[in-house]
Amino acid sequence: MPDVHAYLSASSAERWINCPGSARLAALFPESHSDAADEGTLAHQMAQHMIQHAADGMDDGRFEKLRAKDQKAVDQFYKEHKEMPGSAETMERILEPYVDYVCAEYERMKKEDEAAVISTEQRVDFSEYVPGGFGTSDVVIIGAGKITVIDLKYGKGVLVRAPGNPQIRLYAIGALDLFDGIYDFEHVKTVIYQPRLDNVTDEEMTVKELRDWAENTVKPKAVEAAGDHGAICPGPWCDDHFCPAAARCKKRAEWILKMGQFVKDPDLLTDDEMGEVLARLPALQAFARKATNYAIDAITTGHPIKGYKVIEGTSRRRYSDEDKVAAAAIAAGYDEAMLYSRKLIGITEMTSLMGKKNFSQILGGLIVKPQGAPKLAPESDPHPSFTPTPTDFED
Repeated sequence: MPDVHAYLSASSAERWINCPGSARLAALFPESHSDAADEGTLAHQMAQHMIQHAADGMDDGRFEKLRAKDQKAVDQFYKEHKEMPGSAETMERILEPYVDYVCAEYERMKKEDEAAVISTEQRVDFSEYVPGGFGTSDVVIIGAGKITVIDLKYGKGVLVRAPGNPQIRLYAIGALDLFDGIYDFEHVKTVIYQPRLDNVTDEEMTVKELRDWAENTVKPKAVEAAGDHGAICPGPWCDDHFCPAAARCKKRAEWILKMGQFVKDPDLLTDDEMGEVLARLPALQAFARKATNYAIDAITTGHPIKGYKVIEGTSRRRYSDEDKVAAAAIAAGYDEAMLYSRKLIGITEMTSLMGKKNFSQILGGLIVKPQGAPKLAPESDPHPSFTPTPTDFED
């Protein structure tokens, strides 16, 4: 059996709690790595130093040295990954609202309890409930009989919410166990902050509620997931939590492809049947992408897939070096102004350039947000139902 923590991590808890067998299957695949994860690591490191300076009393000299080191690492990262636009200055601006939020939470706690303490990048252990379970919590604030756990999500691809979130709840139970012998806690607050999506959500519960969840929901599933016969239960967690086995999982393929079982009329779907089909479409689309990527990797590494081959896809021409292209055109007698098109930067980039406060003061009155187009969502979605805006032609 591979190292338990490798596949019973807090970040994948939503998956193995709902599908205990996914832990066994995921262990058969090599760990994946992404540039976005490296970007997130740099953002967490920069945020940690900013918080330690702003809230925890790090002296200016040490902070400036760490800041210069962070900036150098971040700028080097973006230099090596030109497909991911960014800079150290931009990252700092993005992180500022998060740092302000953390400092405000800490100051609020200190007003209630002068002995309040803040800790960053705190290692926590939740192995009482998850075999080998441990992790690192971005921020832990304790005081006034309450423990607050804050998790920074620097990515912008998936919206993550705190209510019911197993990952941050496990961090909270780990932090609770770490400090419970020193402090007397009654309540727990968890917060997930996504600065690039302007998404801040929280959840509050009693210590008893959190321990009941860990004991009665997490622990039995963790024991099952750590064994050799965990049930495989396909669902949204296959894709939302990046299961490594998603492309080859038979149970998932069966669940997606058995749409025909809902069809009673041989010619037309009923509205109820359409609802069942729609519920599976996102998984079907994700399955198609992952299965295709798997087949390409397999064929190109010498493992044939019956009936398929890999061909070269469509490619578009591009400049090998834009600076050299411009220099060559100017040398040939073309006016530099003719070589570039002028375009106003987008709102997100403008916000990063100015900072949120200045952006609001300078351009707040010039920003409009038209009503979005209708979008299909499950009834469980927290957004309100769509109401069309009356047009000028309606009475």
